[in-house]
Amino acid sequence: MNWLVILVLLNGAFERHAYSARATALGHAFTASCYGVDAVRFNPAALSLTGRNYLSVGYERTFSGIEGLHNITLGYTRPLFFGGVGIQLSEFGFSEQKEQALSLAYGLGFNESFKFGVGGDLYIIDNSRTGRSYAYGLNVGLLGKLYKKWSLGVYGHNINGPQFGSDEWGELPAELKAGLAYEPFDGVLSEIDFSIRDDDMRVHLAAEFELFGLLFLRSGVKTSPLVIAGGVGIVHRFISFDYAAEYIPELPLSHTVTIGFIF
Repeated sequence: MNWLVILVLLNGAFERHAYSARATALGHAFTASCYGVDAVRFNPAALSLTGRNYLSVGYERTFSGIEGLHNITLGYTRPLFFGGVGIQLSEFGFSEQKEQALSLAYGLGFNESFKFGVGGDLYIIDNSRTGRSYAYGLNVGLLGKLYKKWSLGVYGHNINGPQFGSDEWGELPAELKAGLAYEPFDGVLSEIDFSIRDDDMRVHLAAEFELFGLLFLRSGVKTSPLVIAGGVGIVHRFISFDYAAEYIPELPLSHTVTIGFIF
């Protein structure tokens, strides 16, 4: 069976792009704790927290590169007015079909307890047999500080129900995510997210630990299908390096590397 068909069955043929190593290692339990370039595609409201310029580049060797599968991302964010703006480019696929996306987002902070963000995606599919097609997605995010060390994030992705052509097979379903993050101490973070897509409820769990202000240890799990992930991150001055491995039962491992710059 063609591996692209397998990805469709796993709800991953579309929009597997734009996943950083940190997001992958945390099982995408990220809605209330994303930052930097990750906020463009996980919750644009978090762009309101952008205090400096971020630039990141990432590569995923999807399912150990079988059939030439790859996932490449490039993103940039910066402060703007009372918030922050971000742009991200990505490509996922193999020689016969490539799925590309251009994402733009802006986050605005009304106060310390409430942030709002909006974003848009231009999707492009290049298929060697059927040619090129386009779709447009709209995204909205909210981020709030609850009680002391608790944060709540809500994200609506593809809320306009974008579709490639008139065939239902090309529809990108809307997704709604809500996440609750808890940071009891500096350098210790946990989060639980719930997402609804295609009438399926998914649960995402994550934990992250910072050691010596330099090293980050991460783990995550999500359901439907079951995915187990883990990874590490290293930050030194203006540069960061993140690695993640993702395991789906009966499929090869996926490996992701992201390099980031802060300036």
